[in-house]
Amino acid sequence: MPAKSTYETLPVEWRAAYERDRLSPPDYADPAPERRAARMLAAFILTGLCFLALPGTLLGVWNLLSIAEHHAGSGVSNAWIQAHGHAQLFGWVGTFILGISLYVLPKFRGRRLRRFGRAWAVWALWTVGVGWRWWAGVSAQAWRPALIVSGALELLALALVLRVVAFKAGHRGARDDPSKRPSDLGSWLGILGFASLAVALILNLGISIYVVATASLPLYPPVADRVFLLIALWGFAAPMVWGYSTRFVTVFLGLEAPIHRAAGALCTGIGAIVVCALARQFLVADLLTLAVAAAAIWALRVFHRASRPAKLLGVYQRYPAFVRLAYVWLVIGALLGVAADLLPNQAGLGGASRHAITVGFLATLIFAIGPRILPSFLNGRELYSSALMAASLWILNLGCVLRVSSETVAYSAGGAAWRILPISALLELTAVVIFVVNLGITVKRPIPAWLGPDEITAALPLYWYVTSYPETRSMLIGVGLKTLAQVQEPPRSLSLAEAAEADDADVEPMLAGLRSFFSQRQPKRAGRSHT
Repeated sequence: MPAKSTYETLPVEWRAAYERDRLSPPDYADPAPERRAARMLAAFILTGLCFLALPGTLLGVWNLLSIAEHHAGSGVSNAWIQAHGHAQLFGWVGTFILGISLYVLPKFRGRRLRRFGRAWAVWALWTVGVGWRWWAGVSAQAWRPALIVSGALELLALALVLRVVAFKAGHRGARDDPSKRPSDLGSWLGILGFASLAVALILNLGISIYVVATASLPLYPPVADRVFLLIALWGFAAPMVWGYSTRFVTVFLGLEAPIHRAAGALCTGIGAIVVCALARQFLVADLLTLAVAAAAIWALRVFHRASRPAKLLGVYQRYPAFVRLAYVWLVIGALLGVAADLLPNQAGLGGASRHAITVGFLATLIFAIGPRILPSFLNGRELYSSALMAASLWILNLGCVLRVSSETVAYSAGGAAWRILPISALLELTAVVIFVVNLGITVKRPIPAWLGPDEITAALPLYWYVTSYPETRSMLIGVGLKTLAQVQEPPRSLSLAEAAEADDADVEPMLAGLRSFFSQRQPKRAGRSHT
């Protein structure tokens, strides 16, 4: 409701509508919270894309070109390599996961967000923390305070995420009923994923403090860095992706429901990986990653025959094959990790393993599923180009095949393999640029109007029009709704016809303008087959 001084100047129809809203709120869904949620998610997605393209992939390509030129890993600073890895894992994948979690988890729990202050605080803290950590690694400028403060900011951002998703809205300090324990596989994987992220970030802060106190460069000790990466990859990133796969991969690929009874075994295995990593029992941890990966694939039924048609509308028609390919990469990465432990003299196996997981598994899965789900989360947008989606998937996987197959050979035997590594890097960079451009244009395009022009009537609420499609506000003011210019939020129960009558304006030009607006915003896939 507007301020008292403004309220008293409003037409009687407006004041009556505000009073109706106070006494009996309208029963239609308020579009405002969903619009705010989509804006919040868009900020996380665009930030993740920036981390992916610039400090992540571009720096990684630069590193690999330098290594290939010198025919040795010593051709580039290890601090740069660690900064690249942090930007990829936390700046891209982590930002996507946190943003999607803030968007969907409250909905999964039946309590949509209506206040977004903490969510925006998470975005700011996480972005500054990850960005500062990357800059400390590549520039070495003021790196001592940067390592510690960035680690603390990332930890604080996680604490706020947990505060948002673990407490009831509107009840200060009140958790959800502890007797209602989750029973589905996805929830348990999410719980363990967030717990592992907390362990990883606490460890990250501890390592940062140690490095600041003892080292002359912003470089984590190799063993500590390996512990940190094991927990971040197999405790946080992979389980979170598996958890969301139970919701999205199952639905979009038309798979049978996941095997929820596998939650206990999977979570025990993931917890054991974290414990073994902390105990520096790397062979046991890597053997467990192989077993857990196989169990996750079985529980998710990824390679089972689909029980219903996949949802292919508006995206690359063969994306389900790439989802399954991503899980093949997961097994390859786990196998290479075990091989790296058993064959320590074969340099490059460890790097090939990490690349198979981060690019082959995580990136392929995100490139395949992201264009299917993210546009719909962002106010029902449509993917800009399914052809660009296809190109990004094929080029990314070609680059990954060349990278993983040549890295071990290059480090161990040299020869022509060193010439293949730069080609793989440039291919992956090309795929990333295509993916970023495709999603970036998708986010920036106008929101489609999923209401036909013939469905526009004067009986619909004015609030719905201007909240769902804010661009209609100036048009309606221009054709006679003078009172709308006086208030930020019109009453929810005031119809367009009542608003026009209150301002003694003709409703027909308003309807004509709205119908023209909606006809220009019609979705391109309207009326097409869903398969």
